[in-house]
Amino acid sequence: MRLFDTSFLVDLVNADAGATRLAKAVDETGSPAYISVVSIHEYLFGVYLKYHSREEQLNEHLTSADRDLSRFEPIPLTTEITRLSSRLQAELTNSGRTIGINDLYIAATALRFNFALVTRDKAHFRRIPKLQLESY
Repeated sequence: MRLFDTSFLVDLVNADAGATRLAKAVDETGSPAYISVVSIHEYLFGVYLKYHSREEQLNEHLTSADRDLSRFEPIPLTTEITRLSSRLQAELTNSGRTIGINDLYIAATALRFNFALVTRDKAHFRRIPKLQLESY
């Protein structure tokens, strides 16, 4: 099973060859495609940020974003995930190898469900012990 990072979603929307190839393979096998609600937030934040002053384009891109996101099964943040992300943050902080809180939530979600995290940011997420990573 896989949890798709925000970078994958952005690359897929931008027609990156590797992301497109993996999405097609996942669709063909009928495997579920999971995404953290944090990635949904990050993706929508980008849309709002880019088009905030152009209402017509904003509405078009939000409709497109809804379509893009509909292929994924969202996983909410839970107390269990935030407890795990807190532990990871403390461990990384103590070792001087911190990463952003959103990435900690995403990594903790993957760890909680024993999913491989599909991302182009492998070097970034490699700091988290036992996190299975998949690139494209």
